Amino acid sequence: MFAARFNLFTLLGFRVVIDVTWFFLAFYLVVTLATRYFPGVVPHQNSYLYMAMGIAGGAGLFISIVLHEFAHAYVARRFGLPVGDITLFIFGGVAEIRQEPKTPRAEFWVALMGPVASVGLAALFYALMVESAAAHPAASGVFSFLALANTMLALFNLAPAFPLDGGRIMRSLIWWRTGNLRRATRISASFGSVFGAFLVVIGLLQIVNGNMMGGTWLLLIGLFVAAAASQARGVNNAAENLRGVHVDDLMERSPVTVAPDLTVEQLVRDTIYPHNRKFVVVTEGGRAFGFIGPEQIRRVPEAEWPETYVRAIAEPFTFGTVVAPTATAFEALRKLQANSSRHLAVLEGTTLLGTLSETDFLNYVTLREELALPKKAAAPEPATTGN
Repeated sequence: MFAARFNLFTLLGFRVVIDVTWFFLAFYLVVTLATRYFPGVVPHQNSYLYMAMGIAGGAGLFISIVLHEFAHAYVARRFGLPVGDITLFIFGGVAEIRQEPKTPRAEFWVALMGPVASVGLAALFYALMVESAAAHPAASGVFSFLALANTMLALFNLAPAFPLDGGRIMRSLIWWRTGNLRRATRISASFGSVFGAFLVVIGLLQIVNGNMMGGTWLLLIGLFVAAAASQARGVNNAAENLRGVHVDDLMERSPVTVAPDLTVEQLVRDTIYPHNRKFVVVTEGGRAFGFIGPEQIRRVPEAEWPETYVRAIAEPFTFGTVVAPTATAFEALRKLQANSSRHLAVLEGTTLLGTLSETDFLNYVTLREELALPKKAAAPEPATTGN
């Protein structure tokens, strides 16, 4: 989903990264605040002060979004869910929760705590605005903006449209009432598509009425929400098609491996090109400890390939690049979609059993459709309570 990201800092074990698209949002926000918003809120100030206020407002919103996503991540971790990075991008931020909640209760609280954090920040900034109004009008103006921004952030995210927080809350309630997560996902994602289309229409009307920047922004957000809802439905359909299928049904059982004492030149010449592989597992003494793909190779200038060894560039396995042979195919698919290499190593301990890629999923589904084979039987999804 994110092409170019930069690490910023780590907060209580959560790494915060920034996508390159965030800089477009930051630039647009600072300029808009400095040239349009603050001159109307705090008139008769010089342009340098307005620019400083714009930068302060942008920084405050940056912190607010991080804390909103941190609230999601923290509660998810308390419920035992694996959490990856907190990423800031052009449409705000996202906490990478790498596994579906196990119960409606977990889904509800993880989704709710983001808006709760925003409401709390709005109250804090409102109090600061009132306190500084008389003595520091410029600071009061910044606090006023941040109180309004956090209020709008909470209200927008509470819209009952998946994948927004309100849509996830709605999904948790439907899941609790029906005991069926996939049905709840289908319904809430449909609301997400409708809400996204609504934002697109409003954005187009704004553009027609002359508000080019605001209308374009609403249009893009609407398209993003609609696309995310459509993706959720696609993942939901994939879950239905893969019911009863496990990783060991799909994996390639004869993966290509290399030793760590090969040079990068030997790796490319003797393995990557001849076997047409984008994912090679590095093993030593029967133990798999990392992998190499095009991304790792590109980090080394070609002139240094003869002197650089595989051991030096091998990417260590993480939660997102390893799957157990007994895991469900749907669990593996979710990992693949969040994995930039689009491959997984199938490990039992440190023993390599196979590899899994999106192509393996595609081949499996295509073959079953061509042969008209029924999907594997699976036990019906149990009713789940909110406990």
